[in-house]
Amino acid sequence: MKLACSSYSYNDRLEDGMDLAEFFDVCADDLGVDGVELIDEHLPGTDPESLDRVADLAADRDLEIACLSVFYNDFAKATRTERREDVAAVIDALEAADRLDADVLRAFTGFPGLHDRDHDDPDVWRGVTTCLQECVDYARTAETTLAVENHNHDGLIRTADDVFRVRSGVNGDLGLVLDLANYVDGVDSVRRSLHLADHVHAAYDEVAPNGSEPSYGYYDDILAALDERGYEGFVTLEYEGEGDSVGAVPRAIDYLDGCLAG
Repeated sequence: MKLACSSYSYNDRLEDGMDLAEFFDVCADDLGVDGVELIDEHLPGTDPESLDRVADLAADRDLEIACLSVFYNDFAKATRTERREDVAAVIDALEAADRLDADVLRAFTGFPGLHDRDHDDPDVWRGVTTCLQECVDYARTAETTLAVENHNHDGLIRTADDVFRVRSGVNGDLGLVLDLANYVDGVDSVRRSLHLADHVHAAYDEVAPNGSEPSYGYYDDILAALDERGYEGFVTLEYEGEGDSVGAVPRAIDYLDGCLAG
């Protein structure tokens, strides 16, 4: 397994003027990770020249672009017109990820709870599946793997059963970004779906003094289980806390690195 840091972990600093070159320097020199995950909103542009510059900056620092993450798409929106706009956004992001030579493009299925729609409504699942099918079909033209992330915050795929259901409704390869903190039933669904992981998020809201996440005491066990299964992809730190990232992120990285080494 390899360790990466999400640009969202430094979202506070990126919003205050840090650019991606500085972020890459931190990842390579201070954190010593193998790769980076980039939120699409942190890109300086999506034209070929801008993407090539980002790819070159990462390569100059021996960093792999493990994942490009769509910050927000939602195939559970109520109207077809809105959903079509999000399909177009994901397809554009796939093209950008392919240009960056990113291993994975992270997208979402949808968030029915945000639109007062019921999680089990057949129309919701039908609309999401239709959108995903178009994205999966387009992804056949790219080297980048299209993968959806489980998400418990009003999300459609909030248990392992939801993941199985949405994957079974799509013809073709639909990957999974396994977020260790984002199932409503916690570690049970993590264990039931870890065999599907194309990419892994270790999400943090808080960082304990030893670098662990106090609310999720199973990260070390799950990372060991992934290793036993032969998972060779990236584990990305995604720090989402309100504390100072400068102090918190290195502690979390050191802890995760110890888990991978162990």
